[in-house]
Amino acid sequence: VALSADGAVTLWMPSSGTTMYRHSNTLWTEVSGISFNGRPAADWVNENLFYVYNREDGYMYISTDKGESFTQAGYVGNSQFRTARTVPGLEGHIWVPLATTSEDGTQSGGLVCSNDGGQTFTAVSGIGYCEAVGFGKAADGADYPAIYVYAKIDGVFGVYRSIDEGDSWVRVNDDQHEYGGLANGEFVRGDMNIFGRVYMSTAGRGIVYGEPSSENPGPEV
Repeated sequence: VALSADGAVTLWMPSSGTTMYRHSNTLWTEVSGISFNGRPAADWVNENLFYVYNREDGYMYISTDKGESFTQAGYVGNSQFRTARTVPGLEGHIWVPLATTSEDGTQSGGLVCSNDGGQTFTAVSGIGYCEAVGFGKAADGADYPAIYVYAKIDGVFGVYRSIDEGDSWVRVNDDQHEYGGLANGEFVRGDMNIFGRVYMSTAGRGIVYGEPSSENPGPEV
C-alpha cells in the first residue's frame, strides 16, 4: 500500500497479484500500466507522483497522474527484492536495493539511487550486496536524511547507517543481532523523529528496533 503525499489517494497491490488498485473518493478502480507484482511507493513531496519497481524486467515505472496510470521509466537492474524507497522531503529521490543470490550461493547486486524521478539511476559505491534501504531523521547539521541499509559492506553483512548520503557507512548491529534476516517484510527503516533509531523486519521475530546508547558506544541494534 502507498498513500499519496496529500493523503487523497491510496494504491494497493495484493501480495500475490499482478493488478494494482487505486482508491479515491470512496471508489476503487484498476490502475493501468502495471501487469506485474510490485510494491508502490509514493513521492513524499509531489502528490501526483508514484513509483513501482519491476524486479522482473529491471525497470522503474512512474505515475504522474496520481496513480491512475503508469509508464516505463529508467532501467534500474534486476533484484530478488521488490521494494524501492522514496526519500522524505525530497521530490524524485528513489533508492533501490539490487540483491541477488546465484545457485552456487554467490551474493551480488548493490544499491542504486535516482534524483530525477526514476529516469536514471547511479550505483552507490562500496556496497556489494543490499537487500533493503530506508531513511530516518537526519543527523545534526546534515541536509539529507540518515540512510539505513541491510547490506554487505567490506565483506561484512549487517545493518548500516550513513549520514552523508551514502559516502560512508557505520555498522549499527553485530553478529548476534541479525534476527534471521528481513524475511518477506523486506524493510529496514529509520525513525523520522529520533535520530539513530532504526527498525527492521525479521524472520518470525516480529519487528525489532535499536537506537544509540550513550552507555554503549558499540553496535546499536
